[in-house]
Amino acid sequence: MRSKSLRILLAAVLAAAGLMGPAAPPAAAAETNLATGKTVSVSSSNGQYVASNVNDGNQATYWESANNAFPQWIRVDLGASVDTNKVVLKLPTANWGSRTQTLSVQGSTDGTTYTDLVGSGGRVFDPSANNTVTLTYSAKLTRYLRVRVTANTGWPAGQLSELEIYGPSTGDQTPPTAPSGLAFSEPSAGKIRLTWNAASDAVGVTGYDIYANGEKRASVPGDVLTYTDSQPATATVSYYVRARDAAGNLSSNSNVVTRQGQGGGTNLAAGKPITASSHVFTFVDTNANDNDVATYWESGSGAYPATLTVNLGAKADLTFVVVKLNPDAAWATRTQTIEVLGRSSPKGSFTTIKPSATYTFNPHSGNTVTCRWPTPPSTSQ
Repeated sequence: MRSKSLRILLAAVLAAAGLMGPAAPPAAAAETNLATGKTVSVSSSNGQYVASNVNDGNQATYWESANNAFPQWIRVDLGASVDTNKVVLKLPTANWGSRTQTLSVQGSTDGTTYTDLVGSGGRVFDPSANNTVTLTYSAKLTRYLRVRVTANTGWPAGQLSELEIYGPSTGDQTPPTAPSGLAFSEPSAGKIRLTWNAASDAVGVTGYDIYANGEKRASVPGDVLTYTDSQPATATVSYYVRARDAAGNLSSNSNVVTRQGQGGGTNLAAGKPITASSHVFTFVDTNANDNDVATYWESGSGAYPATLTVNLGAKADLTFVVVKLNPDAAWATRTQTIEVLGRSSPKGSFTTIKPSATYTFNPHSGNTVTCRWPTPPSTSQ
């Protein structure tokens, strides 16, 4: 697309001093299968009927232990101790007859000492009931959940196709603390190395999510406190990190750090005709492209969406837009929701270049954000 106008649309600017960043999402739903994607281990397996079949979401695949060698067990490591109160056990349905497996469900927080969550008993797997057995118990803090099989009337081995684990709605709903001390270095050209201090959680931090310019960039495990990103030298990138726990709770944002790009080309908006949807007092539209961060544009109070439109005068290939506020500490951290649009002629329609997203402006990181897109459009407004 070749366009001639560039418009920045602020859909919901949180401009009042002292406003915090976006709130953490609610806790994960109670009916989330906690075993999904987790590490599974077994006492033994038989050929292709391996441990990982029990949490692949496919009831037709299954784990089978060595034959004629009871007792046998299968265990899921949830990654951190969380409240659990229900397991759902399944076998395949196609061409599988009814059978009873004598089994118990056991839990542990350290992988060594186990206690019974559900005592040993005969569990009937019946094709008329979808070969599914559901066992509930009082909520118990568990990291390692193990199913121990001592008999099977249908085959001389332990067998399961799915092992699903669930927690109560009143389980862990407390998010971790925010990571602190986020900092960056540039160990080599095009590389930005982030480091931060560990977050804390009542149960345990299982991972960290890294955000670049307001968008999730990567995730690392809970015992990793560094991440190296690849960015061109011209890119101005702001980073923050959020911690998460096994229940899916997310922390608030860490502090923000910004790597300022160098040699990024010419500011095409400087001195060009610019118009705003509204302004208050002397905070007029032309303050936004006068190359002076001490002056600023401010829209009418509550007049959303508020827009700034720059006429570039000719079509140009664009790679990013930089939005700045005064970096003085008097400007408290705030978030603004921004969308970037462009058009190829004054009579054309504006189309989205960069979809609406929330960006954090922080004086400690220059009060600057960069809205970047993968394929440079050609625009004149």
